[in-house]
Amino acid sequence: MNNLLFIIPLIISATVVLALINEENQLISTASTKAKATEYNCDPKSLDEVKLSFPVKEPTYIPENYKLEVVDPYSFSAAERSEDSDVVVLFYSKEPMCHGVPTGYGDVIRIGVANVANIQEKDKSSTYGIDIDKDPLAYFTKSAEEWNSVIPNAAALIDKPESTIPIVRVVKVNDYIGIAREPSKGYSVYIFNDKDGNIKDKVVEELNDINPGFVTFYHAKDKTMYSIWAKLPVKEILRIAESIP
Repeated sequence: MNNLLFIIPLIISATVVLALINEENQLISTASTKAKATEYNCDPKSLDEVKLSFPVKEPTYIPENYKLEVVDPYSFSAAERSEDSDVVVLFYSKEPMCHGVPTGYGDVIRIGVANVANIQEKDKSSTYGIDIDKDPLAYFTKSAEEWNSVIPNAAALIDKPESTIPIVRVVKVNDYIGIAREPSKGYSVYIFNDKDGNIKDKVVEELNDINPGFVTFYHAKDKTMYSIWAKLPVKEILRIAESIP
């Protein structure tokens, strides 16, 4: 018997995994990331310590006891120099950190900032942020619809009602448009196949930890995309987003 294990941190099926990767494709670290000078030391702890070719603005509001611990312009880009990177990620934590962590790991607020214009210029085939300047509302409405379209399949996968899975909704962040989703319970799904590859059994386990909610919005003035992930209610994440000048 072949045992296929699917860990589903965002209550998702394989289809949803693809949707998430497409949504976060500029913010996902890969195993091919090249070694950097900071490999055996701590990453920078402020934007003043790195050179960037695009504007990145820190929020003026962060929940109590969180502070900026890591600024990472490397792990989500193949760039050798920070000034060549089109993505930087800021990690806020209540505890000291030396390096960044994956989304959902620990009690961390993760703010990813992507240079949309440069990403499109370097990769003409990329759909990331395509036409967002023309109509941000249409862009994010379509994005929310794509996220929510997989909810029925995801709910069926974990044998839960669709209401278990928070929907993604369009939100306004000051004068900008974006999308948001509340934190959610996570599940592990174990699928057991027989020797012919047919599904023989399935086990669904509810995880103790919650998965982060998020607010993503397009800063039209700077032509940058902000994605804020945290184990906080969307109302609180919006406060963070709205404090970004």
